[in-house]
Amino acid sequence: MSGGSLERITHRLSQTLQGVTAGLAEQVKAAAVKHLDETGFRITGKTQWLHGVSTRTTTWYRIAARRKELSQLSGMQGVVVHDHWKPYFELAGVRHSLCNAHHLRELEALSRLERESWATAMGRLLRVACRSKHRYPEGIPPPLQARLTHLYCQIVARGLKFHQQQPPLEQNPRGGRPKRRVGHNLLRRLQAYQADVLRFLNEVEVPFTNNQAEQDLRMMKLKQKISGGFRSLQGATDFACIRSVLSTARKRGLNLLKVLEAALHGDMLLLD
Repeated sequence: MSGGSLERITHRLSQTLQGVTAGLAEQVKAAAVKHLDETGFRITGKTQWLHGVSTRTTTWYRIAARRKELSQLSGMQGVVVHDHWKPYFELAGVRHSLCNAHHLRELEALSRLERESWATAMGRLLRVACRSKHRYPEGIPPPLQARLTHLYCQIVARGLKFHQQQPPLEQNPRGGRPKRRVGHNLLRRLQAYQADVLRFLNEVEVPFTNNQAEQDLRMMKLKQKISGGFRSLQGATDFACIRSVLSTARKRGLNLLKVLEAALHGDMLLLD
């Protein structure tokens, strides 16, 4: 089969699935909890962006020329889980939950490289909280929530006190944002976004990490590593559309070949 034939079949399938993909987008927007992440995507020799929005049962991929192109995410509701990329905080009508796997990696580096004891304590606390999340699938008991939150505040206060006692860094004579140590910046973030960091404690459906989004992007990155990218924007858009349906079908335990066959015959009800 020639490359041109494959391209035509792919484009035809994508056109057939556009309505399904639009429905998946509405489903993830309306979900109580959804995961957001993005990654660079090579298209026509230039870096563009692939955004993923997903839940445990649904995936929606979209292509964007710019990373900050978030207009298609309007109408979101519920909780969005992400890795603290600031433009996500501009989304209206949502609450936020921050990925604690990212926090644990930052804390591990501070503990090993900078020898900051507060970072070691915070890492241990977050791991205990994660184990509590798994131990109480119906919800962490309120007294334990209160205890973990209290310890979190204590560790943050201890870390801030430690950095206030450090000699100041040399500042830029031209002014601008004051320079702070990496650990100090992380502490200020943990303090300012405490509710978003600890949201998993008091909301049963909110997870500890954003691993769902990262897992859903992994296959797309593998595709890019094998092929190097896409020669046309249309090809990338078709791929994202088809992959949204296949990823959703896999999560729902459906046979992927049967889903594609049904789509090509005009049967759009399988994912329902």
